[in-house]
Amino acid sequence: NQSQKRRSRWYNRLLLRKNNRQNSNNDDKATTTGNAFFNITSTNYDLEAYELDLPEVVSAKRKLLSSRLFRRRPWLQRRVDEYPKLIVANFNDLNATRKVLEGILLNDNDAEREDVTNIILFEGVMIYLDEGVPHELLELCSDVLRKSHTANSNTSSSTTALGYLCFADRLENIPGGDEDAAHVEMESTGWELVDFLSKPGLARHMGVARVV
Repeated sequence: NQSQKRRSRWYNRLLLRKNNRQNSNNDDKATTTGNAFFNITSTNYDLEAYELDLPEVVSAKRKLLSSRLFRRRPWLQRRVDEYPKLIVANFNDLNATRKVLEGILLNDNDAEREDVTNIILFEGVMIYLDEGVPHELLELCSDVLRKSHTANSNTSSSTTALGYLCFADRLENIPGGDEDAAHVEMESTGWELVDFLSKPGLARHMGVARVV
């Protein structure tokens, strides 16, 4: 549909822009064929992913993996470590959510790795949260990312970003698709908005931000 096409064009534009910035700093020229997604392969990165959701959703996803996916494609069990780790969390409980995020981001494993970049992704989550929670959740995430960067400052270079946020959701305090309001909302919660796009649908706000 039109919303999906618009989202794909926006992601492609964003990735191409990032690719062009990287190319301008290198002597070797890289080419992009058709779509920026073609240049992204998971083997180029040492990735660790965590997926947070409600208890019943986490339970359902685990059952699907074991009863459907792994049964039909048993060879994928050898790559189970590449799947996101499913963790129970209720974002309406901000104190519990903070403990979960700190448990992930303030662990000792990152201290052994150099230049870890943390990215938080929200996709169609905030539209289901209680009033006031989306705003506080953004603030909580930026605070935990800052703490993580400070805790790992001995191994992180001075150019390592504090952390990023990618979202396709409905943020609070942003009537319609007002980009100026989006900048104000993000700045008030500890983020700098890098890119923003509004689209039709419930999860009408898409964007990228970095911790400041």
